[in-house]
Amino acid sequence: MIKCVLFDLDGTLLSTLSTITYHLDSVISERSLGGVTLEDTRQFIGNGARKLVTRALAKNGVYDDATVSMVLEEYNRAYDADPLPHTAPYDGICELVDELYSRGFVLGVVTNKPHPTAQKLIDSFFPGRFAFVRGGGDGIILKPDPTESLRLIASFGIDASECAFVGDTDVDIFTAKNMGASLSVGVAWGFRSREELIAAGADAVVERASEILGLISEAV
Repeated sequence: MIKCVLFDLDGTLLSTLSTITYHLDSVISERSLGGVTLEDTRQFIGNGARKLVTRALAKNGVYDDATVSMVLEEYNRAYDADPLPHTAPYDGICELVDELYSRGFVLGVVTNKPHPTAQKLIDSFFPGRFAFVRGGGDGIILKPDPTESLRLIASFGIDASECAFVGDTDVDIFTAKNMGASLSVGVAWGFRSREELIAAGADAVVERASEILGLISEAV
């Protein structure tokens, strides 16, 4: 019986690709490098902000850790200061979240996006709906490691077998499998392909947010 639904953030709940690209391109272009495109960001995202910046700089021929750390700090500061422009929930997501909340499911967000920005976005678009948000930061173990997800649900007395995990990349599906979630759902509207989600072992891949409610209801 599913009691808890965990969501990824970028590419799952919110369309953030343009915002991420804007801030990432800005801090990289300030160094007279070539910058990044939307498609670059689509491929670089998914394993946390440091990996995002590392991949973006490598694309521009920069590999040293000192530059990565400096650009990462600038990127995080810029994004956290202005995370809302060009960002919006995907079609049907607000309705899905409201319905799950009204039915009494415990809702959580587990993302590799830096925690302050993740919390700010959830508070802005889904106030009062999510029981917890866990983003990346010092001492936080990133997905697909299941440690943070398991720790969070345990604080609510929930077992992994009582959870569904919803995301748009193989990282999310691997997280669901690693934690032992009873249902892993890939969303086809996000940053990666349906084929990637299927190859990762998703129990289902959906085209519309409303399909998620049906899958969870059936599992209950």
